[in-house]
Amino acid sequence: MRRVSAILLSALLVFGLVLATTVAPALAAGSGFNAEAFKKNFLAGLAGRPNFPDLTPDSVQVDKAEKAATFGGMDIYAVKGRLVPADGQPQPFLLFISADGQFHVSDVIRLGEGKSILKDARDRLRAEDLKDLGHVVFKGQAGKPVVVFVSDPFCPYCRQAFNYLMGKKDSYSEFRLAHFPLASHPGADIACTLMAWALDNAPSKALEFVRFGYGELAVPKMPDRSPASLKKAWAQVAGAYLARFPELKAVGKDGAAIVAALGSSSYAKSVAQDMAAAGSMDITGTPVIFVDKARVVGFDDERLNELLK
Repeated sequence: MRRVSAILLSALLVFGLVLATTVAPALAAGSGFNAEAFKKNFLAGLAGRPNFPDLTPDSVQVDKAEKAATFGGMDIYAVKGRLVPADGQPQPFLLFISADGQFHVSDVIRLGEGKSILKDARDRLRAEDLKDLGHVVFKGQAGKPVVVFVSDPFCPYCRQAFNYLMGKKDSYSEFRLAHFPLASHPGADIACTLMAWALDNAPSKALEFVRFGYGELAVPKMPDRSPASLKKAWAQVAGAYLARFPELKAVGKDGAAIVAALGSSSYAKSVAQDMAAAGSMDITGTPVIFVDKARVVGFDDERLNELLK
């Protein structure tokens, strides 16, 4: 299963202040943000990274640029867009960029208040992204909050959080699952892909697929990190799902065949899209649980009890 999107995500998360400092073209009359200079400088800052895919200025797509703040006489724009390699998964991003397209600003804190001057813009744009994050697994009680669960089925804290949330079904109107399988948990990615498959092909059993992944499914034991061991882990996970859900015979006769069939499927791409969307919201680990707009990092049952009364 390809991890091009993971490479892009990793680069964006460590992007820091690496925009090129070449002289930018003058701002176009009447425009506040120099998108063309941003694209050129963005690519220059990413160039030369190991295993990075080929990118062109057309690979950087700017969907929205709005003024977020002014700092030291410099206008800073919240820039939302997508990094689109010729052969790979688009990677959404939200970056704060100077109007001339030369500088990336991770944050600006007003020390006297201890507050970020970029927070309002960041929260507003993230709230827009949150509306589309994850997949509806089931509906709960109308009028209650929406829960979005960003998780990895092999993360022990995610499993605890999942069990907790299943015991709180009367406290939310909708349960949405956003897949974020960690590279440190081999086999979690194919488990997530199988959950995504179930939503389309066995919707009445989608919750059972998820429950199995976060409960009964054994975490593969890896003797090493070799490609052969990784393939064995994938096959083990897919084989366990096949033994539990015979309808997967329509995909493949055994675990290895299922992995081969789904490895580059739309379901695997859906998992990659979840990871990319979560990464653009500065999510780097699991679990992260949203209750409406409130964000809970890690399994914090006390905080969740307050939000899910």
